Amino acid sequence: MPTILLSLLRNIETFEHIRAAVCAASEYERELSATPASAAPSSAAIVL
Repeated sequence: MPTILLSLLRNIETFEHIRAAVCAASEYERELSATPASAAPSSAAIVL
């Protein structure tokens, strides 16, 4: 029984990490889409 509980807790922790990563990716995409067109080339140059 304790093994099953530990396994469930590990799975919940993994799902939380996945959920956090998906939320962060969505936030990043939202920030990219909110960038004005005039600022996009300069930020692309900084990345390169």
